[in-house]
Amino acid sequence: MNPIHRFGKQAIFSYLVIWFVGSLWMMGVLGSGSFERKWMGIDFAIYHEYACFGFAGALGGALYGLRMFHEHYQELTTQWIYWYLMRPILCFGSAIITIILFESGIMLLEVGDSMSARISIAFLTGYGYGKFMEKLRDLTSTFFNGKNTNGTNENGNGNGSDTPTK
Repeated sequence: MNPIHRFGKQAIFSYLVIWFVGSLWMMGVLGSGSFERKWMGIDFAIYHEYACFGFAGALGGALYGLRMFHEHYQELTTQWIYWYLMRPILCFGSAIITIILFESGIMLLEVGDSMSARISIAFLTGYGYGKFMEKLRDLTSTFFNGKNTNGTNENGNGNGSDTPTK
């Protein structure tokens, strides 16, 4: 019998629920300010906002994973195990990086400086992780190659030079 059919589906579901509930709980703990000490060499007083963003991203990733688990329960095969296992972890890191990119000005979006606005962006990054990776790929292509996805250079004239066409 395929291991995914025996206990795999229950394990994946439990794993995603633990990430979902755990992320909500950790955001509450970090938001309450009761966890302001060093843990494993990390001073949470300095990084607690970024931890909140990470857990918001993991929450979005776990929610998306639970949605996909529900929609594709019958078609679930062993090839998807790593996708389900890695989704919350990748979304945790991606959410933090997204906020750093917005704060640095590299990615532009008109969002207020409130904590709830940044947590919302982090959550959406986790939920839409695939779309985020596409945008990140476009950003790096534009940033390092000077071209965007539609084949024009940065000034949009498409002739490969930095001077406008006449």
